[in-house]
Amino acid sequence: MKEKLSAINNKLFKIALLSLFLIVGKFIDIQAQNDFPLDINYYNFIHYDENKIVFPGDSLEFERLFQKMDTLILNGEGKITIVHIGGSHIQADVYTGRMRERLQTFYPGMNGGRGSVFPFRISRTNNPRSYSVHYTGDWLSCRNVERKKKCTLGLSGITLTTFSQGASISIKVKSDSLVDYYFNKIRVFYENDSSNFCINFPDLDVTKVERNDSLGYSLFYLANDYKSFKMRLLKEDSLQKKFILYGISLENDDPGIIYHSIGVNGASFPSFLKCTLFEKQLAALKPDLVVISLGTNDAYTTKFSPEFYRSNYQRLIDRIKKAAPNTAVLNTVANDSYMFRRYPNKNTELAEKVIYGVAKKNNCGVWDFFKIMGGLNSSSLWRQQNLMVNDLIHFNHQGYMLKGDLFFNAFIKAYDNHMKSRK
Repeated sequence: MKEKLSAINNKLFKIALLSLFLIVGKFIDIQAQNDFPLDINYYNFIHYDENKIVFPGDSLEFERLFQKMDTLILNGEGKITIVHIGGSHIQADVYTGRMRERLQTFYPGMNGGRGSVFPFRISRTNNPRSYSVHYTGDWLSCRNVERKKKCTLGLSGITLTTFSQGASISIKVKSDSLVDYYFNKIRVFYENDSSNFCINFPDLDVTKVERNDSLGYSLFYLANDYKSFKMRLLKEDSLQKKFILYGISLENDDPGIIYHSIGVNGASFPSFLKCTLFEKQLAALKPDLVVISLGTNDAYTTKFSPEFYRSNYQRLIDRIKKAAPNTAVLNTVANDSYMFRRYPNKNTELAEKVIYGVAKKNNCGVWDFFKIMGGLNSSSLWRQQNLMVNDLIHFNHQGYMLKGDLFFNAFIKAYDNHMKSRK
């Protein structure tokens, strides 16, 4: 009886704590005249009233997602998996990193793991600042944006291949400003056949290996929590001549939110549609929410076709739903940008209309960042306030952090609406 009363009191305490968080957030919003729930710097060109997730169709999948958040927050049970797909805005993992740390710290016990990491440095492209990469051996890189290269691609959109016996990849997870990451499981997506080298973690205490050939990964269970690893490739058979890597995910056993950031510089919808292992590897992550942030590169053309864009958008959603039928899908509208640094890109407005239509048909949510940031030609205002760089496409660090905070606020508003509907 005492244990039952204790559990009830604990649940009531958690409900009260969450309610206090929401009330304080609204108080801050009133005092600062800024967005909810974070106290964000105020700019008169940002449409804070538009910073929300809208549902042109129904929101059934999001209700499932938010019910799972209820269980996580109130009972301390479950894991919520988010997969965010995009181009250069996502590869850098600044605004997605901000979203990750906000989600994992807005309530106690939400750090569900770092999620996907990739040794971009081997591909001679920019690596997120939140982890460092070192490697040995000679590697060949193939990205989904490279038209002249032919290779098998997975969810990450990048494939690395080595023929060097004893080659290695080392990754060290740094602590973000708010979150201290650790992992006790490593999921490696790779070409797991008789011709590939074997994986060895010389510095880790591996207790079990779960191999899933149908979804193309091996999951390595560790005896302790770690913040770094060295993955070495060993030749144990004469048939083994190479190793092909598709991606790595760092995970833990704790309840919470795990946020996978999947981005490739220059990527468009056709880039990810050519990834033949996309569905298998997405299914392995079991996403509760998939965020699609593609469109900047699709619309950066003088011959933009809304119908072609719509067709590609639908094809990607179909593949996502095939991999994870009950996942919620959130479409984000690309930011305002300039063509050739001279002309406001009016194609973004055309893409925006397509996104709402696709969202209505597929019951997706929409986060319209184009509208939030001020609409057509607003990027010039962001640049004047030192929030964007000179190309008027990308943001600087300060701008991406602001974008991440806006995204978090929109997500929490949607969850707050769910909480209100339960009363």
